[in-house]
Amino acid sequence: MAGIVSRLPFALSGRTASASAAFALDGVQYAYALGGMPWLSAISDDRVMTRAGAAIKKDQIDQQTIPGEQSLASWWLRSQQTFIGGAGVLYQDPSNDNQYAIRYSDSVGVNPWVNGKLTLLRETSQRIADGTANRHFVVGWNDGTDRFWSAVGNVLKSDTGAATTTITWGGANTIRALTSDGTSYYAADNVGIYKGAGNGAGALAWNTGSTNVCLGWTKGRLMAGIDNKVYELSGTGPALPAAKFTHLNASFVFTAFAEGTNAIYAAGYAGSESSIYKFVLDTSGNVPTLASGGVQTAQLPRGEIVYAMTAYLGSFVGIGTSRGFRVGQIDDNGDIQYGPLLVTNAAGCKAVAAYDRFFFAGATNDIEAKSGLYRVDLGQPLSSGDISPSTRFAYATDLQAKVTGEVCSATNFGNSDRLVLGVVGQGAYLESASTLEATGYLRTGRVRYNTIENKIYKFVTVRTPANLMGSAGVAVIEPGGSETSILTVSQGGTAVMENVVMAAPSTAVEWVQLKLTLGRSGTNTAQGGEINAWQLKAMPGAVRQRVFTIPLLCFDKEQTRSGQTVGTEGRTLARLQAFEQIFARGDAVMFQDLRAEESYLVVIDDYRFEQKAQPGSNSSNYGGVLWVELRTIADVITA
Repeated sequence: MAGIVSRLPFALSGRTASASAAFALDGVQYAYALGGMPWLSAISDDRVMTRAGAAIKKDQIDQQTIPGEQSLASWWLRSQQTFIGGAGVLYQDPSNDNQYAIRYSDSVGVNPWVNGKLTLLRETSQRIADGTANRHFVVGWNDGTDRFWSAVGNVLKSDTGAATTTITWGGANTIRALTSDGTSYYAADNVGIYKGAGNGAGALAWNTGSTNVCLGWTKGRLMAGIDNKVYELSGTGPALPAAKFTHLNASFVFTAFAEGTNAIYAAGYAGSESSIYKFVLDTSGNVPTLASGGVQTAQLPRGEIVYAMTAYLGSFVGIGTSRGFRVGQIDDNGDIQYGPLLVTNAAGCKAVAAYDRFFFAGATNDIEAKSGLYRVDLGQPLSSGDISPSTRFAYATDLQAKVTGEVCSATNFGNSDRLVLGVVGQGAYLESASTLEATGYLRTGRVRYNTIENKIYKFVTVRTPANLMGSAGVAVIEPGGSETSILTVSQGGTAVMENVVMAAPSTAVEWVQLKLTLGRSGTNTAQGGEINAWQLKAMPGAVRQRVFTIPLLCFDKEQTRSGQTVGTEGRTLARLQAFEQIFARGDAVMFQDLRAEESYLVVIDDYRFEQKAQPGSNSSNYGGVLWVELRTIADVITA
């Protein structure tokens, strides 16, 4: 009985039942058997048998748009020198748009947005604590000092990052909405909307009479969504002016405002239906006025609700929904065309802010099961050609609050590049001016060299700056999930860790991931580890094949080593035709070296039949030498 004991490099065709049969000696001392057919050896000084390794690599031409490491000989290489494409790739494999060279799987606490650098993000700290279930609103402002307003429950505060001031804002009930015109705040409860300057006391400006209130300062005017109505609030109150728009569905609730180049946008929902409406500005007079009546400019997929919306740079709209975050674009007509969900989140996205070239969106319980922000790079589209509504942008997780809870608001901290986020049940968290996260990491995509064949991963190289501040480390993650540390560069360490032997995986595997870890400096909290590039070296890990070239006797009558004669006249042609049928099928066959007691499953790559001289009319032994070239695909043992 025979059994295959090493893995086949490729699947058999299913026609192996007869061709892979074994031959058993029956009294004749045959040397070999091939597909169950016995053969005597024709080996001599002039006809030698050879055994050699089969080539495992083939010549190739690099036809990628950007020539790279796939064009190099010897090692299989994969490297990365920038991370600006953000998170979201499963496999670090070449593609037509070369995204694999700039993207990775996921990250926590690291900043990939500077070309050629992976560094630590800044940490956050809790500035205003809150243990209630109320929504926590934050709005940034500056009066010569960077500050933010914080509204939670019925308490309004102002915070500089060093000191907190409680404000008498004018109302006494739970604050339902908060916005600012730059110097004054507008806070709404179920009674009214209250206005105050800076840290000063507020007073009732307009009545609301509803808990369903949202506010927005857009196009130099205060907009309010109260129940299913949209108001432009100007002049004096407290009576509300006539509504600019009333939704036909009395259950419709407005949730967010944003502004475009020549329009104001209001988003809301009723049940499972959510829409964005456009209000056009009439610029025929000296002062632009808001036209009455809203026009639907975008309809969300059924069941997806718009919770937050921020317009930016005159062209983009960040849309936070019950399913995650989208980027919309404003066309020449002022209509919004939104793109795919860049980030999905089971808790939805209820906070959107913007700074520099980035959107920041709420990441509720999505950074190692804790809350924080995502960052979306509007300057890094992940598609070739012009930016279109269907464009995907680079994204990654960003600031961490390191607590659980719904991220319900986010804002810029005054005029600075720092952000503030509000977390329900926890409080307001301010990004530090300089202190970095203690640690952070990035996981690459799975490196598999575009094939599911197993590989032998041997060396890893990591480049860091000279005189590294903080630390940098590399670990390898195997398909089973185990993680093994490979190297660590300590503070002040070398700039290059070249060809470090990988302690894992111990066997050939289909793919590995690298985990790059950064640590903060022990002497300066504003500095930390940095990684500039990484590279993996691997070799094919498939079972190495061998090639046998063997001369076989193929005569009518043949003589064994012991002098025994076998065969009859006319059998050569029949044996040759039987062999050629096996060859023509192209299937795997059993090859047995009967003297060495070795057995292999092989493919017959080639053959030739040599007949030195045509036998004369009186010849009684027609035949010649059959040369076969065999390539092993599995070793076989006989039990």
